[in-house]
Parts: sequence; C-alpha cells; structure tokens
Amino acid sequence: MYDRPPHLTDLAAELRRMAGADLLDELEITEVETERGRLRHRSLPQVWEQVMHRGDRVTATTRMGLVRGTVDYVGTDYATVVGDDTSWDIRLERSILSRVERSTAGGHTVTGGSRTFQARLAEYEATGEPITILLPHLEMPGRISVVATDHVVVTAETDTATVPIDLIDMIRRDL
Repeated sequence: MYDRPPHLTDLAAELRRMAGADLLDELEITEVETERGRLRHRSLPQVWEQVMHRGDRVTATTRMGLVRGTVDYVGTDYATVVGDDTSWDIRLERSILSRVERSTAGGHTVTGGSRTFQARLAEYEATGEPITILLPHLEMPGRISVVATDHVVVTAETDTATVPIDLIDMIRRDL
C-alpha cells in the first residue's frame, strides 16, 4: 500500500471537509427554497386552518379593531374566532392574522360548520339568535330574518335594515 506524505493526507481531509460543507450549504438552500415554494402555494383558508390545527391564540386585525382568541372553525371565505365570552365570524380577506401565543395543547381539525360566509349567515337566520353585524365604522345588533343572494335583512327592536352582504366584515356573537 502506498503511504501518503502527512501533508497530502491533511490536504485530502481538508478537501473532503470543504466538499461536505458545500454539500451541506446546497442542502440548506434547497430546504429553504422548498419551504418557500410550499408557502407560496397555500391559500388563505389553509393558513387559518394550520393555526386552528395547532390551537394557537391569534389576533385578527380588522377595520373594526382587534379580535383575540383561538380559531374554532375555518370555511372557504371566513373563520370563527372564539374569545373568552365572544365569538366572531371574520371574513378572511378583510383581516390580518397574527399568532400571539403558540399552543402546547394542540388544536383540532375542521368539523361541521358552514363552508361559506353566506351559509353561516343562513345559520343565524335559522337559529334566530341575537348577533351584531359589523360593517366599516358601524355596529348593527339584531337578528337576521332573511338571507338573500346578495343581502341580509336584520331586524332590531325598533327597525329593520337591509344590508349588502359584501359590506359585512364580521359577525359578533356573545357566548
């Protein structure tokens, strides 16, 4: 067998370390790019579902202010966030989602519930429970008496209002 001079053995070891470091750098770059590609393909409901699955406490920033709690349900265009004594049905495209506290207990999967915001409004019509419709700079308490294709009829103690669904940012319900 051929005995290498010590300086060549050291050189060979150094070249192997450099090749290994380059490979590790390439693997790290690939992992980062793969994760970025995965994140680019997520939809807004998928982001909200991920938070719900983890059970994280969140803040949703809306035109009406901040909503804090845990995500209880996610539909195709809205999510339900539950706080200590209030529940909010929030239109996804009208809120900014921030994680406040990571859960150690875990969350849950999507079960039951209405898939769309319009279907959720129809649930409130069916139950007749008191809710507050939140529009930009306006709170409208009452009960939904009719859900039409593009509007709801809200009945309060003293009057009845017709509200375009597209104007509704969220629904607040006391628990």
